[in-house]
Amino acid sequence: MKNNGIYSPQAAVPEKSRVLGWPDLFSLWFSLGMGLMVLQAGAILAPGLGLAGSLAAVVLGSAVGVALLALAGVIGGQTGMSSMASLKLSLGKRGVALPVLFNLIQLIGWGAFEIVVMRDAASLLAKRAWGDGSFWANPTLWTFIFGAVATLLAASGPLAFIRLVLRRWGIWLLLASCAWLTGYLFLHADLSSLWHKAGDGSMPFALACDIVVSMAFSWLPLVSDYTRFGKSARQNFWG
Repeated sequence: MKNNGIYSPQAAVPEKSRVLGWPDLFSLWFSLGMGLMVLQAGAILAPGLGLAGSLAAVVLGSAVGVALLALAGVIGGQTGMSSMASLKLSLGKRGVALPVLFNLIQLIGWGAFEIVVMRDAASLLAKRAWGDGSFWANPTLWTFIFGAVATLLAASGPLAFIRLVLRRWGIWLLLASCAWLTGYLFLHADLSSLWHKAGDGSMPFALACDIVVSMAFSWLPLVSDYTRFGKSARQNFWG
């Protein structure tokens, strides 16, 4: 297997192959935290809590969820094993079979769902730019493009993706996108009015926090697949 088998989920990553520092891991988790569906989660909270309440739920829920996720990631860094392989240590070979199956189904579902979201977004932008009849407005085309890119990234492995894609240009593209969205908000929205507008009470604050926490918790079955390549427990945690 590639790189002497260090990508095998059954084998612990040797010390010499643990090369990811906290900037690498920060780039990874920051990019995952700025996905299209993660941004949409804020819109789910806003009607019930208003802007101020939603931000409070996001800050509190993120602090709790990310702290617990980081602690779980430290375990992967200490053992050098993937999340499912680490789980086998406590559940045994037979006991871990069901969680592995559920994790596989979840990953296939999320992978397909994310490709659909990117396809719809890309085709919509193409329609607005070049019209409905444009070659680039075809959703099937974008399905194949994003499917091929996702397959290539998966085949290249986490080290190549994080260090060659995210660290070199991906994180900067994402930061530029965030800056553009923020600037657009400040230019076109009445922030004072939004801040003082109360929610309609349709969502309790505790439920909003649970939703935010679950966003971080959704990565628990995978966190050690990345942190097992981390240089140290400290860098895994803070990254």
